[in-house]
Amino acid sequence: MKQLLLFLLLLSLFSSCKENYIDEKQTKTVAQTKLTSVRLSPITLTTAPIPIAASGIIGSKAEINLSFKIGGIINKLYAKETQSVKKGQLLASISTTEIDAQVMKAKQAVQKWERDLARIKKMYADTAATLENVEDLSTQVAVAKSDLAIAEFNQQYAKIVAPVSGRILKRFSENNELIGPGTPVFRIATNNGKGFALNIGVADKDIIRIRLGDKANVIFDAYPTSIFKASVSEIAEAADPRTGVFPIELSIRSQKGKLLKNGFIGKVKLFPSKQDAYIKVPINALVEGYQKQANVYTIQDDRAIKKSIIPLYIGNDFFTVTENQLEGIEQVVTDGAAYLKDGLEVNIVE
Repeated sequence: MKQLLLFLLLLSLFSSCKENYIDEKQTKTVAQTKLTSVRLSPITLTTAPIPIAASGIIGSKAEINLSFKIGGIINKLYAKETQSVKKGQLLASISTTEIDAQVMKAKQAVQKWERDLARIKKMYADTAATLENVEDLSTQVAVAKSDLAIAEFNQQYAKIVAPVSGRILKRFSENNELIGPGTPVFRIATNNGKGFALNIGVADKDIIRIRLGDKANVIFDAYPTSIFKASVSEIAEAADPRTGVFPIELSIRSQKGKLLKNGFIGKVKLFPSKQDAYIKVPINALVEGYQKQANVYTIQDDRAIKKSIIPLYIGNDFFTVTENQLEGIEQVVTDGAAYLKDGLEVNIVE
């Protein structure tokens, strides 16, 4: 009986040790299978141009706003929108009743002061007037003649004449409207052979990379399958205070059989010629950070190492950072990056 009890006790102890051994082995196996699997991708240092995306409205290369020098009531508009005009052609006039009266008044003033000057000169010859009297009236004659010249000049510009041959793009006013001096009445595109221009705006971080002559591709909704070549022809020195962006003008090359019209909206890809070296990183490596800062992970001794970065440009399948942000790193985690924490042990998948 004692032998039987001893046997059962030993059997119980053996079973307990075996279970503990199995549990410990299973725990290690489970721990190994729970390691996060990741895949690494290479990053590259390059100076390839990064395109700047923008959009803008097409217009004639040379456009002029035409207006009256003086204000008044529009008497007659002789041109319509889209109409072609020739240099010297009368386009508009205002009622000259008021300016004609000013001219007449100035003429009468000149005649009056000239009569007074002639009379005072005779009196001066007879010593009945002083030299000062003669000089004062001479000054009055000169002032009156200046007033007459101003009135006649304004009378001349009570009409609008086409300064160049071209086409009316926009008519801003109608007959019998009261209009102020300098208010545009017509916008005319000149026939000077300069073609069309596309005006876009770029941010301050992009303007420093753009140079005159930089190339661009433009696509218009009217020709969605055609790419129009363009180049930078003008760069603003200051930002537009209304929008905060820097205006850029692109000269567009026309294509045979493709008619361009003012007002077409173009989608632009501008390729800057100046591009500092940068690191190109696969977009899957980007992990959300705080504000402008983001994160990527690299692997060291089978553990994830977090690197904080500030992306310069984010594209469809890659983003860029400056060379010093990932210095000495050749690969980053792409697949599985979203599940990592700094220092976490990982399983690298080839």
